[in-house]
Amino acid sequence: MQRARVRTPEQEAGRLSPVMRRTPLAARSAGRPSPLRRLLPVAALGAALALSACQTQSPIQTDVSYAPADGVSVDLGAVQLRDLVVVSSGKDKPGVLSASVSNTTGEEQRLAFALPQGQPVYAQSAAYSEERLSGATQVQLPSVPVNPGDVVTLTVQSPTAPAAVVTVPVLPASGYYATLAPTSVPSTTTATP
Repeated sequence: MQRARVRTPEQEAGRLSPVMRRTPLAARSAGRPSPLRRLLPVAALGAALALSACQTQSPIQTDVSYAPADGVSVDLGAVQLRDLVVVSSGKDKPGVLSASVSNTTGEEQRLAFALPQGQPVYAQSAAYSEERLSGATQVQLPSVPVNPGDVVTLTVQSPTAPAAVVTVPVLPASGYYATLAPTSVPSTTTATP
């Protein structure tokens, strides 16, 4: 007859109890959630807060008005100018004005353009018209005080509205504006766009 061995607790320390051996891991932890599952809602909330913070720092682009062109817009009551630029080949050289002009009045409008301390140059805008300022006859400034790539302050006025003072970009006569290089000595006479 074989004698049963009795083991001391120190001898049993490295072995699992028979109950633990037969119980799968999933069955043992079914009553309590894992640490990862407890952190998942907290992580999702943190990500949502972080992503929503982007909206507070970056406004929706469609809420910001801007001119999608090289030049600036000028509203003179019933006469509006869009994409107003000065095309020049260099500092202290003549410059050509380029813009789209819209006249919604039933009368011809005389527009005046002047640099600071400069004599005004004029353009005519026909009644109920929409035309390019730099059309057949150029409207030229006698001398542009800056190089292309810089900006100038320009006063624009029509008879139907107060004068507007705007900052206008000066561009070189290249690319899209290559045909707008000054063609002759500028004068302050009336030009028809």
